[in-house]
Amino acid sequence: MGVVEDVRQVLQDFIAPELREIRGILTAIDKRLDGQDKRLDGIEEANRIRYESVVQRLEQIQQSFAFDKRITDLEGKKRRSA
Repeated sequence: MGVVEDVRQVLQDFIAPELREIRGILTAIDKRLDGQDKRLDGIEEANRIRYESVVQRLEQIQQSFAFDKRITDLEGKKRRSA
């Protein structure tokens, strides 16, 4: 059992600390990525609001054109009937 215990001790002495360090690095990277995700979510929300504003304005413009067309059609009918 001496060899097995020696191998176990080597693993605990050299590999375990390296694995803990790697785990710490990965945790730090994960936190940074979470921060980036939150920042991007904020940008996405701002873009969504802008997009909805543009769509709303385009709908208003479209409605005004439709209104103008109806007036033009009514004026044309009025001229023809007069």
